[in-house]
Amino acid sequence: MPWKLVTDAGEIDLWPFIDEFFTSLNGKRTTRMKMDERCGYALAADKNSEFHFKYIPDEYVLLEKQKGFGGSNVHACLDEALVWLSGRMVEIEIENGKQIKFAADKSEKVYGVYFIEGNACEVPEDAVKTVCKAGQHDRCIFLSAGSSGFLCQKFSGPTARMLLDRLAKRDPLRSRIGNCTILGRKERQKATTV
Repeated sequence: MPWKLVTDAGEIDLWPFIDEFFTSLNGKRTTRMKMDERCGYALAADKNSEFHFKYIPDEYVLLEKQKGFGGSNVHACLDEALVWLSGRMVEIEIENGKQIKFAADKSEKVYGVYFIEGNACEVPEDAVKTVCKAGQHDRCIFLSAGSSGFLCQKFSGPTARMLLDRLAKRDPLRSRIGNCTILGRKERQKATTV
């Protein structure tokens, strides 16, 4: 399945580059790089790390602790980060055998929302039509209605993935991936532009 990236020059399938990077890092000591987890994901070869990178194509991508118990499912973490970055301008750096980094472009002005119910985010009334475009042909795929009002599902794990899959299958009722970001968890507050 392709990992589609839309650029000014057209669409690019990122998967061949990701597969090549995973292969180049296989077996090396690796660490997740420090960065704001809400705005990206990064891995880097690190000879001092207690984790080894393990990649078996079509099966799994892991960080495994060599002594004791522990690890991280890289595929699941990267998938969630890319869903959160969907619709955003993104900077991608890939150095085979060294590092991979996906980060939101900090110069892009985006609307920010807060978690309020599980992993759903409140959409303030003033943003429903102007940002999410409810009732319009370019409505954001992540907009939903709940008992407490409108919600953004972009940061809600499996629900967000399902909505992206529907869009890929050309769901006629949804046509746009919103470029919003998550600002954290708060008690029902207004979202802001960041």
